[in-house]
Amino acid sequence: MQQAMQRGAEVRFPIDDATYNLITTLSEKLQALETYRKYSTDVSGRELELYKELIDEDTRHAERIWEILRERIRAS
Repeated sequence: MQQAMQRGAEVRFPIDDATYNLITTLSEKLQALETYRKYSTDVSGRELELYKELIDEDTRHAERIWEILRERIRAS
């Protein structure tokens, strides 16, 4: 298996690791937001409040990640 991997084509990614990490982190946050939204339809009371808090916090985080990612892209 390792020999097959060594003989494979070399892959060069069009973006650097830091940019990739930001994109991946943003994607994960957006997926989490969708999951929280979905789960929040099945609960009420304290559980609903928890999901609302998670949505608020992760929305803020996603907006911050997007802001930093845009700056990074503009600077490249």
